[in-house]
Amino acid sequence: MGRKKVLEGGTRDKIIDQAMHLFFENGYEATSIRMILDTVNGEIGMFYHYFKSKDELFQVVVERFFKDYSLKFTGMTKICGSREQFIDILFDYVEEGNSNFNKISDKLHWTISYAFAARTIESLQPAIAQMLKGWEYLSQLSPDLLANQLLYAISGTIHTPSYREINTEDKKIIIRDLIDKILDN
Repeated sequence: MGRKKVLEGGTRDKIIDQAMHLFFENGYEATSIRMILDTVNGEIGMFYHYFKSKDELFQVVVERFFKDYSLKFTGMTKICGSREQFIDILFDYVEEGNSNFNKISDKLHWTISYAFAARTIESLQPAIAQMLKGWEYLSQLSPDLLANQLLYAISGTIHTPSYREINTEDKKIIIRDLIDKILDN
């Protein structure tokens, strides 16, 4: 007899939700399958019904995290009518994301940190490109290229140690200037 098809939702989603929480709280290496199953009152056989390995579960967790992250950001950008609104929304979103990430970053291997940064840019790029299509700007580049330039420039800026030491209002000014330079050159 063949294996039953694994449906979305229910116990599988509980495992994913708890795994996300534990991976982010403890780091990948310090989170065991047993720890995850204990939080959902599950047995090891149940885990292997839904996932082939801890690595596969981690991949599903990351996919869900970035899907949710992208959907939330896309919803926020749809209400942006101006650069100022966008800068405010982006700044608040990035600051919140950085604050959350800084809580777990010391528990992640550096390769995972870099992968998260790259995936963050990848997940936000379509929403920013779409938003740019409705804006006027001087650059002759396509919205897709401009969105990438904005995101990589902002990422490089906010991950600089000296940026973290600047007060909030000055951080906004730096991000605003950066966006203006990219869009109007």
